[in-house]
Amino acid sequence: MELLERAQKRKETAMLILEELELLEKWNTIGQAYVVGATAYDLLVDLDIDIETFSYCPNAAEAMSKLSDLTSNPKVLELKYRNYLESPFNGYYFKIQYQHMPSEIWNIDMWLFSETRNGPLSRDLVSFMTDSLTIESRKYILNIKEELLKKSIILPSIYIYEAVLDHNIRCLDDFLNWIEQKDVDNQTNWRPSKKTII
Repeated sequence: MELLERAQKRKETAMLILEELELLEKWNTIGQAYVVGATAYDLLVDLDIDIETFSYCPNAAEAMSKLSDLTSNPKVLELKYRNYLESPFNGYYFKIQYQHMPSEIWNIDMWLFSETRNGPLSRDLVSFMTDSLTIESRKYILNIKEELLKKSIILPSIYIYEAVLDHNIRCLDDFLNWIEQKDVDNQTNWRPSKKTII
């Protein structure tokens, strides 16, 4: 199975999980929910799903009450919450670990933000990414992500996107050399520099 096909299969599984757990429906009762990150870009390699929800008045207890029924689902191995209001993330974080198959555990990362939150938001990156990605750039990105996974190297995917789309990086070695100059511990406001004509 080639790169794009593998990514598509993962995307289909991710959407099935979201549907089974009714996560978007749950989050949309308290705000506006968006699927973001690699799931939104069709660039899934790690078994991760990301959701951002924006509320007029974010309430962590209300959010946890909406998620609480998931504890009765035998496939939900973990449900946790953390308050990041006093950090640069400035939001509430929720995580689910979901066992799709015995050897396949998905992480679902969910953020609850105020509608007025400032700073980088994955929601705002989705349209830029979909306008910029081509079949070729997707292949380069997926290849680098798969190679990093094989080597158990964990780096924020946004830097892979930046390297490929803005700096013509095409392979893992070049990416690792390039990222040595980046401060990956800080949030980034990166956007693709230009739309790519397919």
